Amino acid sequence: MKYSFVVAIFNDGWLAREFCMEFQRVFRQYLNTQGIEGTVELIFVNDGSRIDSWQHLTELVAEFPFVRTIDLSRNFGQHIALSCGYMNASGEFVGMLNVDMEDPPDQIPVLLDLIQKGDHDIVYGLREDRKSPWIESLTSKAFNLLLNKLTGHDLPLNIATLRVMDRRFVDAYNSLTEKSRYIPGLEMWLGFRKGFAKIKHKQRAKGRSSYSFSKRLSMAIEAIISFSDLPLRWLVKFGFLVSFLGFVLGLYWLAQKILLPNVAAGFTSTITLIIFFAGVQIIVAGFAGLYIGRVLKEVQNRPLYVIREKLNFA
Repeated sequence: MKYSFVVAIFNDGWLAREFCMEFQRVFRQYLNTQGIEGTVELIFVNDGSRIDSWQHLTELVAEFPFVRTIDLSRNFGQHIALSCGYMNASGEFVGMLNVDMEDPPDQIPVLLDLIQKGDHDIVYGLREDRKSPWIESLTSKAFNLLLNKLTGHDLPLNIATLRVMDRRFVDAYNSLTEKSRYIPGLEMWLGFRKGFAKIKHKQRAKGRSSYSFSKRLSMAIEAIISFSDLPLRWLVKFGFLVSFLGFVLGLYWLAQKILLPNVAAGFTSTITLIIFFAGVQIIVAGFAGLYIGRVLKEVQNRPLYVIREKLNFA
């Protein structure tokens, strides 16, 4: 198998047929052949969808011979579902993209042409003109910028979901053992030779993204905790700063008590300080708890995912 592409599905399996038709059209033109199933495989990973996505995917296996499907036993998260697809991909080149076609399949050849020159081990798509709603574009760029600062990586702010990797890169990724997965961070950690290609971006034509603001925020916290202890170091510095301010205030109040003994102590300032320091303690304990929870997950060493069923794999 020469090319493998992985698509994670969560409640949007109804989009998969139109995606397959466009994917097939693109590769028939790219390979100049009608029968692409001997060269290309398209792996859908159903990530515990709550609606009939699996039924839609099973119907596609009979209609499109190049389609393979994996049904996970529950929802494990998009990045783990994609990792499952990587581990089951047999292609010399492996790519990922979304079923919503915001990064359209007709941009795949742009990345394939670049990586097959042999100068790069992974090639990312860079969105020339993002068509997403402004709030989604803003939060995505802000998150990428924050992650770069926290991890020391240099991830482009306009990076697309679409990317293509060679077999050496995919094998290295599959060798990773951590249970918490944030794919862009792991890709940066792995190193290798990276390339970038400008691609077109389209506005989602059907349905709505399952990534709400709360999910994006949760993913941001997961990514930051997975790749950096900088929040803990910031909290330590903040603790020293608060302690210093407390010491200065203590000296001020002591001097006030000596020089102005008739001045009554302020109830409001006392309550304000109690609430402030209590909040600081909760924040510190919360961050420490998140890191401890991450350690627990790694120590438990449970499987990264559980497969319920696979179709059309050899």
